[in-house]
Amino acid sequence: MPSVSFLGTGSGLPSADRFFSSSLLLLEGKHLLIDAGEPCVHLLRDRGGLIREIDAVLLTHGHVDHVGGIPALLQGCMLLERTKELVIYLPVDMVAPLRAWIAALHLTEEGLGFPLTWVPWEDRKGISLGGGIRLTPWPNNHLVECYRSLPGADTGRPCHSYSLEIAAGDFRGIFSGDISGAKDLAPLVKEPVTVLVSELSHLGAEELASVLAPAAIHALCLVHLSEEYASDRADLRAHLEDLLPNVGDVFLPEDGEVLDF
Repeated sequence: MPSVSFLGTGSGLPSADRFFSSSLLLLEGKHLLIDAGEPCVHLLRDRGGLIREIDAVLLTHGHVDHVGGIPALLQGCMLLERTKELVIYLPVDMVAPLRAWIAALHLTEEGLGFPLTWVPWEDRKGISLGGGIRLTPWPNNHLVECYRSLPGADTGRPCHSYSLEIAAGDFRGIFSGDISGAKDLAPLVKEPVTVLVSELSHLGAEELASVLAPAAIHALCLVHLSEEYASDRADLRAHLEDLLPNVGDVFLPEDGEVLDF
């Protein structure tokens, strides 16, 4: 049975009780780590030997609350004597910076003790992960809008960010990553969705509901909540249940919670 373990459900705002973005999808016997916000290596260690068994890491974009745990994860794999190949899928503009960061921390890819493969996303190009799993990265405008509005931003710098569609058999999961607005999700919910894991920091509940209202969604999981929404989670859930009567279930998962689909 497919399941999602919510390792970190917090936003980019530091929190005493919620960790940065990271979730673990178990699908067709494969463990897929979606984003690697800190302290994902410790949370995976709490789950026994998973650090040695993860099949792939899927990074949606290069913000630190989504990729900041990568060096510690790789070091943890090394120290726990992982031998299985680890494939990291990620935006093309993040490959060189992450590899340079790892080298700067006095780690070598050759010294990790396991094969490490970096695979850049190609917009909307499907990838087979084996076991009948099909993964498709859908580009969104989150980084374009966030980064290029900053003082001193290099307007010519690539700003790739993605939402992910992961499907196998009757299961179809959508992981929003961070988005610029609900419009980024519109093409992804035209077909029935088993579970949509969506952030709610960079858009409002009403905006999200306006796009999801006509969609066939079995379960909606809201993570990466803005401070406003995080302060009253019960009211937020009730509000979205009212706005989205056709959605099967609305969840606001806690860190460490596991949901089966």
